[in-house]
Amino acid sequence: MSTFRGEPPWAEVARTAIGRMEFEEAAGRAPCRWIAVHHGRSVGGNEHIHLMVNLVREDGTLASTWNDRRTMSRVCADMERRYELAVVEGRAGRGMPGYSKAEHQRMRAGEVPERQRIARLVRSCALVAGDEAEFVRRARRSGLSVRPRYGKDGQEVVGYSVALRGREADAPDGATRGTGTAKQVWFGGGRLAADLSLPHLREHWPAPTAQSSAKALAQWSRGADVAGPREAPERVVYEGAVWRQAVARVDAVVAQLGQSAPQDAALWSSAARHAAALMAGLSARLEEESPGPITTTADLLARAAQSPAHPDRRLVRRGGLADLRGVAMVIRHAPASPEMKLLLPAVVALAHTIGLWQQAERPRLATELEAGLTRVCAAYPPPSARELAAHLRSPSAPVPPIGPRVTDPATRARRPARRDQDRGGPSRGRGR
Repeated sequence: MSTFRGEPPWAEVARTAIGRMEFEEAAGRAPCRWIAVHHGRSVGGNEHIHLMVNLVREDGTLASTWNDRRTMSRVCADMERRYELAVVEGRAGRGMPGYSKAEHQRMRAGEVPERQRIARLVRSCALVAGDEAEFVRRARRSGLSVRPRYGKDGQEVVGYSVALRGREADAPDGATRGTGTAKQVWFGGGRLAADLSLPHLREHWPAPTAQSSAKALAQWSRGADVAGPREAPERVVYEGAVWRQAVARVDAVVAQLGQSAPQDAALWSSAARHAAALMAGLSARLEEESPGPITTTADLLARAAQSPAHPDRRLVRRGGLADLRGVAMVIRHAPASPEMKLLLPAVVALAHTIGLWQQAERPRLATELEAGLTRVCAAYPPPSARELAAHLRSPSAPVPPIGPRVTDPATRARRPARRDQDRGGPSRGRGR
C-alpha cells in the first residue's frame, strides 16, 4: 500500500478492504472466498499485502468489480490517515510514473534509467524554449527523437512521444529491447511526468497565435529526428558577468517566493518545475556523463513540481513567476568558468525555499530534498577568490537581461537569445 512509519494491523486492513469492496456476506448476497498474503517489501522498499478474491460467490453468482480501482484507492487513503502511513503522492495527483522492474534493477546497479535521462532533457528544453516550435526543434537537437500524436481530425497535435536517438533503452514491460542493434523505446510526455505532457507544457508558453501554431505544426510534421534548417545565426557574446547576472535573477525569484502565499500552488509548482530544469542543466555541465547529487536533486525537484489536480496553472503563463528562461540559456550555452559555481548556491537556495513549502504536505519529500542539497553543497563548494580573480573582469550589471548580447548590427533589430546553439555553443569571447 505505501511506506509506513509503524506496522499496521494487516488483518484489519484486509477485512476493511474486503468489506468496502462488497465481497463479504450481506443481506441477499453470498460472500466471496478470499485470501490475504503479506508479501513483505516491494522492489521500491514498501511493505504491502496482496488480496486475492474468488469473484464467483458461494451461491454461484458473480461479484461486481465496477469502480473497483477508485474504491480501493479510497480504502488506501483511509488506511493511510488512520495508521499515519506515508501518503502515496500519486493519489493526490502529485505522483511520478512508476518504474519498471528493469529500471529498478538498473538503478540498484548505479545506472540511470533512460526515462530519467529523457525527462531531464525534455524539462530543460521546455524551459529554454520560448514557444512550441522551438521546444520541438531544441529537443531534436539535444539528441532526442520526437514524434507528434494527432487528434481524431488528424490536424491538431494533442500529444507527443520521445526516445533517445541511437541508444538501447529500457522496455516498459521490464525486458530490454534489441538484439545486437539499438532499438528505441518511446515514452509519451505524460509517462515522463504529468507536468511534461503537451497540454501542461503549453500552459507555460505564450498563448498561441495563428503564426506560432503554424510554425509548431511545421516542426511536428518533420521526421522524428529532423530539427529543420538552422536559421541565420546571430553573432553573440556572453559577457564576463553573465553568471553573476544569472545569480541575481535566481535571487530575485527566491525573494518573490518569500513574499508569496504557500496556498498559491500554481506559482510554487511552476517554481519547482523551473528549479528542476536549472538543476538538470547544471548537472549536464558539472556532472556530465556521471550523474551525482545535482542530478538526484533535479529529480526530487521534478517530484515537487507535480501539482494537485485542477489548479489554475494558467495564471503562471500570464506572468505569475519571474522569467528564468534566460538563466537556463546561460547554463546551456555560456562558456565554462569558475563563476558557474556561483550560480549553483543560488539554485540551491531556490530549491531550499521549495523544500520549505513542501514540509507541510509532503514532509518525506522535503527531508529527501534537504539531504540532497546538503550533498550538493559538500560536493561543489563555491569557487575560491583565487579562482575567480582571473575571471572577474567587469562589474555585474545592476539590472540583468540574462542571455547573449547581440553584436552584429544586421541582427540587432531581431529578438536576441532565440537561436539554437545546441551544437557546441559559442566559443570563448567570440561569436560564431
